[in-house]
Amino acid sequence: MAKIIRPVWAIRCNNSGCRTLFEVASLPQGKQQEVVCPSCGEHFIYPPVESNESNKDN
Repeated sequence: MAKIIRPVWAIRCNNSGCRTLFEVASLPQGKQQEVVCPSCGEHFIYPPVESNESNKDN
């Protein structure tokens, strides 16, 4: 039986032809990682960067 070493999150591939669900490591607040879908090879930055454009003062 496998042992979970660190917390993980499940994410779904955004590629419309794939939609595979896979696990990525849970990272501390403010850190990101590049992940690759194991089925189609699509690259993602996880967690996604929040856009600050809506928070800018005009």
